[in-house]
Amino acid sequence: MAMSDSYSPPDRRSDGEISLNALLRPYLNRRRLVVVVLLLAWAAGLAFILVPARKYRASLVLAVVPNSRSLPTTGGISALLGAAQNGGLQSTPFVVTKLLLLRSVIRQVAMSPAKGSSELVIERVADKPIAEIRPVDIEPLMRDMMNVDVDKQTGLVTFSVDHPDSAIARQVATQIVDVASKTYIDVGRAQARSQRVAQEARVDSAQRQLDDAEKKLLDFVSSNRSYAAYSPAVVIRQRLERRLENARSVYSQVIADRESAIAQELEATPAVVVVDPILRDMLPQPRHGLVKLVLATALGLAVSTVIMILLGDFAARPEQSRSSEYALR
Repeated sequence: MAMSDSYSPPDRRSDGEISLNALLRPYLNRRRLVVVVLLLAWAAGLAFILVPARKYRASLVLAVVPNSRSLPTTGGISALLGAAQNGGLQSTPFVVTKLLLLRSVIRQVAMSPAKGSSELVIERVADKPIAEIRPVDIEPLMRDMMNVDVDKQTGLVTFSVDHPDSAIARQVATQIVDVASKTYIDVGRAQARSQRVAQEARVDSAQRQLDDAEKKLLDFVSSNRSYAAYSPAVVIRQRLERRLENARSVYSQVIADRESAIAQELEATPAVVVVDPILRDMLPQPRHGLVKLVLATALGLAVSTVIMILLGDFAARPEQSRSSEYALR
């Protein structure tokens, strides 16, 4: 009985905490199971690393080209709001991002012929003929390989395309930027064309007002060749001259607005310029094999632990429970 008072279970510490030996013993007892699960996890990790083709990244850094005609000449919030309302579509980093991922831009590039091949770009991307590609799948397939990032501090836009074929990645990145810039120019010209048509109507109206003011002043001068100072005729003439001056001012402003719309319709300012072009020799993207193997090892150990818990390897053994009862007496 004296020996039973000093006896403690081998798997537990004197303070009741589970020892490291108790935690590792199930893994030693089930070492074959642990090894098999780890081998399966490593095999799956190696397959996940080696089976997918290595991708190449075609990356461009773009800078936005603002429209100088829409920039405010005076400060203040009202000037900014006026520029936003009268300037039409403005070239900003977020507008450029939207243009790069526009449905019409993506489809136009996808249906263009691939360089050095008789296939379309979407056929090279999907690795199947166009007859086997559903129209609704074209846009998602193209979007999966594209990425756009905006630096909020500098306003630079980074556009990249990832694909196992470096030629396709380079072509898609270049054409997306070109088509998006052309779309921006077309939209700006369409807006300027609509503004020019509206300005033509304003010019006609201002021309009629100016002609009417000139005619009334001419009629008054013709019928009142001489009149006394401070007479009502003087006030009438001042009123007619003031109306004529206002009509001239409105006519000059309308003419300037129309010429501005015509100039904007004719100009071809691109939305962006390339700051950092695509590298001539693109390197394949790293596989991160070590990180994936570490994750596979952790997953294998976790699966082994779950299996051993289900098998009851971590449950207290009957002889250990009895030894614990003897130690408490």
